[in-house]
Amino acid sequence: MALEILSKYDRQIIFLVVLILTFMPAFYPIGLPLPQYFLTNKVYDAINSLKPGDLVLISFDFAPGVWVELGIAMKDIMQHLFIKRARIVIIAFDPNGPALAHRVLNEIDLKGAVYGKDYVVLGYIPGFEAGMAAFVSNPKMFTVDYYGNPTADMPIMNAFNTIGDFKMYIFACYTWVDPWMRQFSGKIDIIIGVLSADIVPQVMPYINTGQLYSLIRGSRGAAEYEQLLGIKGEATAFMDAASLTVSLGVILTIVANYGYLKKKLGGRR
Repeated sequence: MALEILSKYDRQIIFLVVLILTFMPAFYPIGLPLPQYFLTNKVYDAINSLKPGDLVLISFDFAPGVWVELGIAMKDIMQHLFIKRARIVIIAFDPNGPALAHRVLNEIDLKGAVYGKDYVVLGYIPGFEAGMAAFVSNPKMFTVDYYGNPTADMPIMNAFNTIGDFKMYIFACYTWVDPWMRQFSGKIDIIIGVLSADIVPQVMPYINTGQLYSLIRGSRGAAEYEQLLGIKGEATAFMDAASLTVSLGVILTIVANYGYLKKKLGGRR
């Protein structure tokens, strides 16, 4: 009887169940277990080893269209940095970067950090790789920040003079990583990339040589990172929805084949 009902209303039932499984985690994240990628653990351990006051350079180098793939991961990493009370300098080599950084800062718990003292958004640096080279040669190139405030009045700007004063550099990009490697590798001890999952195989040579310390692979990596942090955020909800709908597909395949074989055999073993 159940198979007959399912075969009669299969599309309506499947669409309804998929809709429920897709939207339910957005309101009530489950936190389904995920195998931890060793590079995600490496990023977590590196940030977790930071001491209060350590300087970290961040660059938001992607567009809003890839927020789910990169933005959520940056939220989780930034939250961890504020938990560790690191001092954070934010720049961007994409014109959308400063606005995305502003969004992240508005959506996380800053743990009492004071703007200008504990963190600053310096803004967009044009010229892409040429801009990277200019910043590396003179990280104090900004006279005003993203909001138009004079940087000379900010205590955090007195904490560094050269690029080597930064303990860690974390960049998020959706394209190849060669420009970042050419300009920053060897000048900051720990370089971490927040990257789309599809380009991870291309950057493994940089990981193997140590030029890129580690990486987070898109929304999947963000979900793994949230498990390490012990939180259920956007990435957890996203992966919950993906896991539940894929599991539904497997179950439906089994049920459909069972129903087909039962009908074909007509009750015969």
